Amino acid sequence: MALNVVMLERGTRYPVPLPNENFLYHCSGVKFELKLGDGYPGNSSAHKSPSGTAFVSNQRIVFLPKTTTHENSTNTGAVNSFTIPHANLRDSKFVQPLFGANRFEAQTVPLTGGQGNIPPHAALILSFNEGGGFDFAAIARKIAERMSETGTIPPHEEELPGYDGPPPPLPNSTPTSAPPPSSSAHPEDSAPSYPSDAPPGYEQWDSKS
Repeated sequence: MALNVVMLERGTRYPVPLPNENFLYHCSGVKFELKLGDGYPGNSSAHKSPSGTAFVSNQRIVFLPKTTTHENSTNTGAVNSFTIPHANLRDSKFVQPLFGANRFEAQTVPLTGGQGNIPPHAALILSFNEGGGFDFAAIARKIAERMSETGTIPPHEEELPGYDGPPPPLPNSTPTSAPPPSSSAHPEDSAPSYPSDAPPGYEQWDSKS
């Protein structure tokens, strides 16, 4: 994971894809927060951006602010971009508060070998002020589940829907309603049937019984 290192497509605010990367979903109006430290006063800081676009691909999560701060800015919390692989996210969750915007939250893990410029004990918070958070979080969760199952990054050509609807019915499956009565059952007001080989007078005798 790293701050301010994302390469952009020329003349756009869209990240350059990595090899075998496929961007699956993005949404704007997202507030970005990266809280650093252990939460105690004097040991904590934060990088923030009030609004931008969050992207999720089969490999990583990327955030680009709506406006870019100059590289020589004295603001130590300035955010020009942020990227983190799915493998470096832990305890991710989708929060739907009673008041305020829905949030995607996760703990971050430093890159192997000390790469990147984010210290340990960092928390990522993305607040979706214009909606789209549910789909974003669902795709990120699905990717994390598949990586946990297979130990590899999902193929870039594989589609990853944000939401799985109810499964389709099985072929030749019967409906869940009650089955029709069997051929041996008779309605209460119907006449009884008689065997085809009944002896002469059987029907008349039965009607007199």
